[in-house]
Formats: sequence, structure tokens, C-alpha cells
Amino acid sequence: MAREALLHLQQLKTYFQTRVGDVRAVDGVDLVIGAGETVGLVGESGSGKSVTARSIMQLLATPPARYAGGKILFKGENLLDFSEKEMSDLRGGRISMIFQDPMTFLNPVFTAGEQVAEAIRRHQGKNKSEARKLTIELFRTVGIPNPEARYDAYPHQLSGGMRQRVMIAIALSSRPELLIADEPTTALDVTIQAQILDLLRDLQKSFGMSILLITHDLGVVAEMCDSVAVMYGGQIVEQAPVEALFEDPEHPYTIGLMNAIPRSDVAGAAPKPIEGSPPDLINPPIGCRFSPRCPYRQPICSQVDPPQIQLSPVHFSACHFAGQGRFEQPVLATRSEERVSL
Repeated sequence: MAREALLHLQQLKTYFQTRVGDVRAVDGVDLVIGAGETVGLVGESGSGKSVTARSIMQLLATPPARYAGGKILFKGENLLDFSEKEMSDLRGGRISMIFQDPMTFLNPVFTAGEQVAEAIRRHQGKNKSEARKLTIELFRTVGIPNPEARYDAYPHQLSGGMRQRVMIAIALSSRPELLIADEPTTALDVTIQAQILDLLRDLQKSFGMSILLITHDLGVVAEMCDSVAVMYGGQIVEQAPVEALFEDPEHPYTIGLMNAIPRSDVAGAAPKPIEGSPPDLINPPIGCRFSPRCPYRQPICSQVDPPQIQLSPVHFSACHFAGQGRFEQPVLATRSEERVSL
């Protein structure tokens, strides 16, 4: 892709060792995130989205995980060559991550304020008093009411939305260049989801950071992202600017995801679940991994790996028949879709 890369995954492979063989959770992923850009990574559960994020951060236990190939280039440097100390300095500093369930990340025996202040002291070298002051300012920035009092609150004393805001404050404490948000609104109700997404959008403008947004929700992608990568079976099967993807999806799996969305605003547009099951990543299908479930499959699909067909300078599809006008387009697949989960 032509845009300048802040992060560039090149043929990244992350496998998990088991007694019966390697699980190819991430198997040859290419992905570019430009400076100041929001990229969505979307797909079914088990498609490899979260493993991709944790590979970037190197948060996977090795073993059973292993990086079987490829590169993770951050501003031209391969993170897979970094020492543990170098990654520890980078992690939570220049690259930060928000997880979908704050209660599994926040330490229950320290107050919310102490946990943010500790991140500030580590990455900014501030003393205890300075860190407390900056934490309270950050709490105010992320919309936590009465931040002085919330500083001394323990995680269990905060609502889910407030805990997620604390997580965002921790992630932003070092003013990262890249923020990875892994399903950041999944555990929240719809109203709070909208508030958190609005907050991330506003903070991105203020901080000028890039965001990798991992989600099941095509509505969130349409609302938040500049471009999107669709992941299936450990591989990226389509990637494009958001407008292009919604107006002209060119992979049967992408179309299947869109057709599976429940619609209340279009008469007769009943959701159509994708038939079949995701592939076995120990013994993936030969050829296209989606071919056993694909309504457009032809003999070549189960015999030959599909190439990445370039449909425009920034639109790619890993399908033998992309760009040939063979696919029935989903009903009203536009950027104005309601926010709905897959």
C-alpha cells in the first residue's frame, strides 16, 4: 500500500504448539497501519484477530506460542528482534493496548488512580506527586466524573464504563503512537459503548495517534475506521478503505458477514447466517480456507491458494474471482449501517 506505515505486518505467522500439531492462528498476515489512521480488524471469533494484536505486543506465552515467520515492523524496526527489556519499554509506552474486560487487567488490590500513576511514573519518569496530578488530569480527559475521588476508588467500586475509562487512561498515560483496542466495548451496554467510541475518536484527534480497532461489529467499523481488514482462518481475505468495502465488498466471506447482520430497517432483509463452521487451523483446507462454506466455490478454490488480487491501489481481495462481478451484493451495505454485532 502506498501510505506511510507506522506499523507493517509482513507475512506474520503465529502458531501454537499442541500434541497433535501446530494451530496456525495467524498464518501469513500482511497489514499496514498508517500514521494517524484507524484500521479495523474484523471477523468471526477464532479468526485470529486477538492473536494478531497480542503478537504485536508480544503478550503470548512462548511456548506454546511461537512466531513461525514474518516481521512486525514498527517505524521500520522489527519488533521480533527486540529483547524483552526493549519490548517492555515499548509496550505501554509507544504502543498501548485496551482489553475488552478491564476487570481481568486492573489489579483489584490497588486503586484506579495508583494504577494509572504507576504507568506515568514508569514511562514519563515523574515523581509520586506529579504522577497523581497527571492522573487526575487524565481522568478528567477521559470523562471520569469527580476525578479526585475516583483516584482512590478500587476497580470493584467502579461501573463497567468507568473501569474501561480507567483502562483508556492507562493506555494514554504515555501518549502512545499506536493504540490497540481489542473489543473495547463488548462488555458494555449500548449507551456506554457509544460514549466509549466517541471518547476514542475525540482522543485520537487530540493525541494524533493511530488505532488498530479489533471488533465483531461492522457498525463500529463503519463509524470509526478509515480502512478495514477482514480476517478468516488466520488470514486476511479482504482489505480496503471503509467506503469501498461497504459499497463494493469483493470477497464472499465479507459479503457473508454483511448478510448475517440482523436488519430492522429494510423490509424482507432477514439475516442469513454463514453455513458451516470455521476451519480446523491444525489441518486447514487446501486452497481457499473459506471454500468449504462458500456459495461461489469452484474446483480451483479447493486446489489452489487464492492470490491477493489488487482491485484498486488500496483494495485487495484474496479470492480467485474478485472483481469479476460474480457476487450478489448484500442489501444496503453502506457506511450508514446501524451498529450491530456479528
